[in-house]
Amino acid sequence: MEWKGSYSGLVSYKKSKDKKVSKRRFLEILFIIVVLITVVLSFLKRGVNKDFIKLSEDTINYYIQTCDEVSLNKGQLNWQEVAVVYATINNGTFEASKKEDVIKIGNNFFEYNSNTGEYKIKTLEKVLKDLGAKGEEIKKAKECLVSIEDNYLNTSLAKDQNKKTFIKDLSNEALNNYKEYGILPSITIAQAILESGWGESELSDKHNNLFGIKADESWSGKKIKMKTKENYDDFIEDYFRVYRTKAASIEDHGRFLNENIRYKENGVFEAKNYKDQAKAIEKAGYSTANNENGEPIYANSLIDVIQRNNLMLYDTEVNR
Repeated sequence: MEWKGSYSGLVSYKKSKDKKVSKRRFLEILFIIVVLITVVLSFLKRGVNKDFIKLSEDTINYYIQTCDEVSLNKGQLNWQEVAVVYATINNGTFEASKKEDVIKIGNNFFEYNSNTGEYKIKTLEKVLKDLGAKGEEIKKAKECLVSIEDNYLNTSLAKDQNKKTFIKDLSNEALNNYKEYGILPSITIAQAILESGWGESELSDKHNNLFGIKADESWSGKKIKMKTKENYDDFIEDYFRVYRTKAASIEDHGRFLNENIRYKENGVFEAKNYKDQAKAIEKAGYSTANNENGEPIYANSLIDVIQRNNLMLYDTEVNR
C-alpha cells in the first residue's frame, strides 16, 4: 500500500500556511484602508484647509479690537473680512502699519439707511467691488477668507472638533433667539459655554439646561435640585429648570431675559454690540459671580469667551 502521509501532510501544511499568510495580508491591507479612510474622513469633517494662513495672536487681537471700535453703535463687523480687504489692498500682508487704514476699511462695510436710521453691513464682495476690485481679485479674496477662518485667540479650538461642533449646533437657535428676543448670538453662545462648561456640566448634559436658569415660582415645568457655585468660593443648593432639548433651553433663555423687566431697565435690548450687552446683563444681576476681591466678573468672562472663540462673527449676520 502506498503511503502518502508525509507528502500529503506537507502539501496540506503549505496550503494551510499560504491561506493564513493570505488572510493575514488581506487583514493588514484592510486595516490600512480603514485607517486611511478614517483619516480622510476626519480631515474632511474638520474642514482642514491645506491653504491655511496662520495669523499671529497680536494680529488677531489687533483686528478684533479695531473692528469693535468701529462697530460701536452701528453693528458688529467681521474682523476676518476686514483683514482680508486690507490684505487685498496691501499685496497680501495682514500686518497693518496704520490703524486709520483699518478703520477706513471697516467704515466701508457700513451702509446707512436714512429712512430707518440704522446701519446695515455690506457683504465682503460688495465692499471689494466698491473699492474697485474685479472678478479674479474678488475670487482670491474669498479664498483668502476661507484660508484664515481657523484663526482664533483660543488656538486649540481649530483642532477641537467637539467644541467647534458645540458652537455650530447652537448657532442657528442663537440667531433665532436674536430675531425673537434681541439677544445677540454671541452672547447666547458665550453664556451657554460659560454656564455649561461647553455642554459638559451635569445640568446641561442630563437636563438640557445650558444657562443655569433657576426654577423660581414662575416656572411650572420640571425641575432638579443641584449644588451650584454662587461666588468665588460659595456653593449653594437650588432648583433648576429641566428642558426636553437644548433648543428649548435657548428659547427659554431668550424669553427669560425678555420678560424680566430688570434686563430692559438695564439696557440689555438697547445694546448694539456684545460688550455693551454683556455689561448690561451683568448689571441686571444675571450672575452674582465675583472674584476673590468681591468684584463682578461675569461681563468680562463673557467678553473673553466671545473674543477667544470668534463668536462675534455670528453677530455680523444679524446686521445684514
